[in-house]
Amino acid sequence: MEPFTEITDAVAGKTAEGVTADIERISKQDLHTETTVRLARLVAAAEPGAKLPTERELCEMLGVGRSTIREAVRSLSFIGALYTRQGSGTYVKTPDEGSVEKLLGLALVLRRSTVEEIVAVRRILEAESARLAAVNHNSSDRQDLAAVMEEMGRTFSEPQKASRCDLQYHVLLARASHNGVLAYLINGMRSLLEIWMNKAVNSQNVIEEIVLEHNRVLSAVFDRDPDLAAATMSGHLKKAAERLFAVLGKDHSTADYFALLMTNSR
Repeated sequence: MEPFTEITDAVAGKTAEGVTADIERISKQDLHTETTVRLARLVAAAEPGAKLPTERELCEMLGVGRSTIREAVRSLSFIGALYTRQGSGTYVKTPDEGSVEKLLGLALVLRRSTVEEIVAVRRILEAESARLAAVNHNSSDRQDLAAVMEEMGRTFSEPQKASRCDLQYHVLLARASHNGVLAYLINGMRSLLEIWMNKAVNSQNVIEEIVLEHNRVLSAVFDRDPDLAAATMSGHLKKAAERLFAVLGKDHSTADYFALLMTNSR
């Protein structure tokens, strides 16, 4: 089956030739938003690698101009849902962690969340992540987590490297929960957390404290004790919050990190 037919069949249940008449044309005032929503539905129903209809065909299908279609394509490309091959066309992309990270991080920045709000949500998510990891982790997860902590244990005099290990530890623990949605949400805060950790993980004493706290959580996870794992992680993040508030304050706005977030995005 041709890619064009695949992507339109998924929405209309018909051949490519029959799609135009079955798709409701856009008449709302906010053309960009509505066009992006419609195009996102088309993309979500398609398989990765499927080719999008041409600009002209999309204009006819949705009843909007080329500039509006281009804006919608750019928006979906920005979050990693689409990619363009020069001279070939636009294709559906498999979402990756970097895309989710960029989208959620940007959303948190644009709504001007405070450091305290982010930290509170992180504590809720990661306590549950540790709980699930204690139940669901496998031998590969154990090896990865042990390896990153072994590496972090060698970084007492290298705060920047230690902060990267700190971040990777939390990402790996989220993956060990084997709950894809939870891992995506935690990873979505990764860009902001990376910026903040570089400020908070700033001395040998702090790194030593973090390594000790991380290993206590891992001990409970590896012992498959979900309640203790959740409680220990909650305690670790309470101390992490205190370290962060000491350098940033509770009411610091995420809006101040827009430029850094865009620069650090993959």
